[in-house]
Amino acid sequence: MKVKFLLFLFIFIAVKGYAGWYEVYNFTGKIDKFPVTFSLQVKPGYFGEPAKKDYNVIGIYKYDKFNNPIRLEGQFDQKTNRIEVYELDKNDKISATFSLILKSNKLSGTWKNNEKQFNVILELKDKLSDLSNEQFQNIQILQNQSLKDYYFVGVYKKNSQSDAFMQELKIINKKTNQIFQTLNFDAIKTPTGNLMTIIFDNVTTDKTNNFMVSNSYGRVGGYLIVNYNSAKNRFILNSEPVAEGS
Repeated sequence: MKVKFLLFLFIFIAVKGYAGWYEVYNFTGKIDKFPVTFSLQVKPGYFGEPAKKDYNVIGIYKYDKFNNPIRLEGQFDQKTNRIEVYELDKNDKISATFSLILKSNKLSGTWKNNEKQFNVILELKDKLSDLSNEQFQNIQILQNQSLKDYYFVGVYKKNSQSDAFMQELKIINKKTNQIFQTLNFDAIKTPTGNLMTIIFDNVTTDKTNNFMVSNSYGRVGGYLIVNYNSAKNRFILNSEPVAEGS
């Protein structure tokens, strides 16, 4: 167990060269008595604002009862193993703060807003890394944007000679937490779900039930269009990618 923890800690804090974009850690656990799904992506230098010059993590989490993704951003102090991330509301304003410490593959600490404070206990479930010698499959990544009744989970895979890519997209009912439909991208030649710098941003929604999934098509990338067919009560994937700006 100690060896596993030291390996995880080394991967989490070391400065590395990547073949692709991503270094992501998935946790499950509780805020007070409420089960949550919680993910962090390590991305030093992502934030350009002077006020965020020390920020090096972007995250997302959801309460498993409500299934509305919530954005996080903040910093991981490599010297103390402390993580402080800020929960953002729909206007990108800070609505709460997680103060956590990493120890033995677990994050523990507090969640606090202006009115309440709760204890937090999270345990590492799995990780996704674009290190060139890594191979994996079935790593599930919650997406930031969602529809009124559904949220999205990308299922990621990596071969020895590829960057991480989204093999499938699960469309999950928020009320029942059951999979409504799964879209598979195996037949699409260009990689899907690995265009955006932040892995949680590879699905884009609008005010309808239609949405787009990023795809590495064209000179600067593109997207796949998914439309909701109310008569069939199904989401229909257009398998022809569209280049950005076309």
